[in-house]
Amino acid sequence: MKRRFQQHPFQRNSMSFGNFLIISSLTLALLSALFMDVLILIISIAIALIALILFLIGYIKINKIKSSSIIPSTIESKIIAGSNESFNLIISNKERIKLYVKHPLKFCNIKPQPCYTNEPLILEISPKLAGIYETNWLEIESHEKVFTFSKKLPFETKLIVLPKVFPLIVRALELAMALGKTMHEIIQIQALGRGTEYAETREYLPGDDIKRLDWKATARLQRLMVKQYHQEYGGAVNLIYDMKSAGPITKDATAAEFLRMVIALAEQNIPFTITIVNEKLETFKFKDLKSAILTAINYALKAIEIDIGFLYELMEPHKETLMALMSMEKPMKGQLLDGDVIAITCLLGDLTWLIDIHESMKNGKLIVHVPFKAWLDSKSLEQAYMDYEHQAKIIKMLRKKGIIVESN
Repeated sequence: MKRRFQQHPFQRNSMSFGNFLIISSLTLALLSALFMDVLILIISIAIALIALILFLIGYIKINKIKSSSIIPSTIESKIIAGSNESFNLIISNKERIKLYVKHPLKFCNIKPQPCYTNEPLILEISPKLAGIYETNWLEIESHEKVFTFSKKLPFETKLIVLPKVFPLIVRALELAMALGKTMHEIIQIQALGRGTEYAETREYLPGDDIKRLDWKATARLQRLMVKQYHQEYGGAVNLIYDMKSAGPITKDATAAEFLRMVIALAEQNIPFTITIVNEKLETFKFKDLKSAILTAINYALKAIEIDIGFLYELMEPHKETLMALMSMEKPMKGQLLDGDVIAITCLLGDLTWLIDIHESMKNGKLIVHVPFKAWLDSKSLEQAYMDYEHQAKIIKMLRKKGIIVESN
């Protein structure tokens, strides 16, 4: 899955002065020929000589740069989309030369600018989109008065940019393999807590509240017994995953937030349903947490643009589980429970389903997670501003209706 890259545009303001000198010299030469004016001809020749001298100085200097080497000559890295990493570089040369250095990948920046040979440089990498990126050069520029000269120096960059959701897939798989309780057992456990309605008496365990000792049962059985009470609240959650997105960056971010929420619920042994929003709404219920987590992973994988074969290589310990996921049958269909609803959505397209859920809720809260900046997939600055304004208006409207909106 290789991504095309676009080269950074260099600032070539100084080049315009060189062009100006050449054009001026030619213009004056034509005028001198037209008007037979020797003075204009002399000025034209003088400007041409100045331009030639400056050009030769720059040409000699750029040829000195040609003998430079970059240390190290290769960098390789695996990095998560949206994160940052930096490398130290040095451009080695016999002389100290002032340079401007650019990397062909847009998300790779070299600091400081300008820089000098034989002095440390920092290459900062901050990719937003997953993929495999490979380049084999850096462009070196020398700005000499009125002319700019450039050379490409050998430098290999090999980057594997993993989607944001990748580490969460690994964590979710590990969690699924470790879980054994059924949803029914979890609900039973959650139903017993610090409420006021008596449920049962059981043997004391280290950490139990002494205030809840059942003295009658303790005296009768000759061992410490404690009273257990029903919790005063329900523990089930309805998790909604809206798969619609503006592009690959927001798609990855939304899938990552969805899996992050699944992991958080599973780690707290909170049962949940999953509702998938695509062309229509489908709600699934599960017999155990393991099935719920594996279903969530399956839908997260469908959302991101990554070669599954490539993913198998990166996740060798979980390869068999991943292969089983691809042929996994859909879970049982169900309906939203009477409780809290957490929706992970890009707030794109028709949001009637979100308003309908809010208006039909009798108990619990509706919490909307917007896990990205709306403009990340915008094609232009103008489009980014429009997307930002659109998202801000929708969030304002939802909050006005009493819906809790959490956005980054």
